[in-house]
Amino acid sequence: MVEVEVAGVRVDLRSNAPVLLLQERTAPFRVVPIFIGVPEANAIHLALNQVEPSRPLTHDLLRTVIEELDAQVVRVEVTELRGGTYFANVVLSQGGIERSISARPSDAVALALRALAPIYVAESVMNAEGTVLDEDDGAPGAEDDELLGQFRDFIEHLRPEDFSE
Repeated sequence: MVEVEVAGVRVDLRSNAPVLLLQERTAPFRVVPIFIGVPEANAIHLALNQVEPSRPLTHDLLRTVIEELDAQVVRVEVTELRGGTYFANVVLSQGGIERSISARPSDAVALALRALAPIYVAESVMNAEGTVLDEDDGAPGAEDDELLGQFRDFIEHLRPEDFSE
């Protein structure tokens, strides 16, 4: 496993979809991009910016439930990429026993950020999907700022009925 950190959430220019960027903590600093949903992107964005919502969001609730059960989030692991879908586990410890629970990477990362737990990517996933970004790729520019502004505007104006079928 390769330890990573959240390098950010960006908007893919082609699909206009949020992309979670997980970057390894040591050289060569490869990045694994994972397409995620808007609600999860918002949850990760809030956690990265240490924004405390007035009421607990789903990932805050989950962290509180885990803590109330005298358990801890030990780590999050992005374990594989199969058929274009990433798979992850949240590893919990309770009473000295570790349990691995399957989760979407976006939910697992949102929880890890709130629980201050480390995040790992399987070596095989990093080798297959990790890329070293050019310096320009990682540095926000005017175009990134505009896209980020559009994304924030989109998130701020979401309504529950937007998610109904």
